[in-house]
Amino acid sequence: MLSALTAILGGPLSAEGSMPWCCSEFKMRMLGDYTKTTQDDYVRYLTTVADVFEQFHAADVTTKDWADFLRAKFNGKANTAKKVTALGGKLFRFIIGELGLRPDNPIDQLDMSSYKTRTRTVLAAHDQVMAIRTAGAVGVDGRQTRSGPIFACIIDMTYLCWQRAKDIRTLEEVQIKPLSGGGLVGGSITFEPSKTKVSSGLAVEIVITPAIAKVIERARAIKRQHHIVSGYLFPATAGKHAGHPYAKSGLCSMWDRARERAVTEANKEGREFGALIQFKDLQALGATDAAARGEDLGEIQKRLVHTSGDTTGIYIKKVIPKVSDLAIDLPWSDLKPQK
Repeated sequence: MLSALTAILGGPLSAEGSMPWCCSEFKMRMLGDYTKTTQDDYVRYLTTVADVFEQFHAADVTTKDWADFLRAKFNGKANTAKKVTALGGKLFRFIIGELGLRPDNPIDQLDMSSYKTRTRTVLAAHDQVMAIRTAGAVGVDGRQTRSGPIFACIIDMTYLCWQRAKDIRTLEEVQIKPLSGGGLVGGSITFEPSKTKVSSGLAVEIVITPAIAKVIERARAIKRQHHIVSGYLFPATAGKHAGHPYAKSGLCSMWDRARERAVTEANKEGREFGALIQFKDLQALGATDAAARGEDLGEIQKRLVHTSGDTTGIYIKKVIPKVSDLAIDLPWSDLKPQK
């Protein structure tokens, strides 16, 4: 009866043991412990897997089938191919252990050596960031933007604290701990990066410097100016989302529009803007500047909340020359040449 119903519906999702069915089961039973962002990514990837392997039973998928799938869907997208394949490994372990549909994992024999992730080498320049920050304050109509002041605060705090965009835009007031007397300088901000919550679980407590304190005070003044009561330090100040943190798409949109205006202004002045830097480049710029000042690499790693110094090295985008001040004397005297 079930087989007949499956044939009538024409949908492999109803066929127990099919790849679409397995993907559906995995979504329902295995995604609960992941963050909302990871869940959204996994659902999207699993939907793609279900579509491509629509006619496959879970026991029939081979290593070559998966390799063909990667070449067809993710050619030139090494990072995404690796993410999808890592999820594929989990999916097939679930199929083996929980569903009992096959004894082996086809992902185990997959050679991913040709999918090499390219390290981003772009280093933002200070004048580029300043141009984008300035452009964010003025719209294409030449009028002041309502979001500009908070946008500038988010940029400044990201450069100062080196945290991911999500962890800055959703920064809550309760994460800010002033001194017992109420002063900000010398207090701290606790960050539990969203990226490390499900991996290393590391967190960092950043001491509030005078520069960080000024950003906090500016953001709070903006909220008072717009009569915004919010538990977030950098909320939207207008529209239906007023009081709530900017979404990822909202911040990216602000950055892209401001960068476009900054590029246009540079072209008008007859100068090159340079590489189209991204918001995430602010982290690397802050870390690189610190390395150039001679800050300890261990301290830089701690602030970036990395478990590996190798990862921290990726964020430092230029070679920092070592200073050599050894006093070397000539071992021979300055004798006049013999005739």
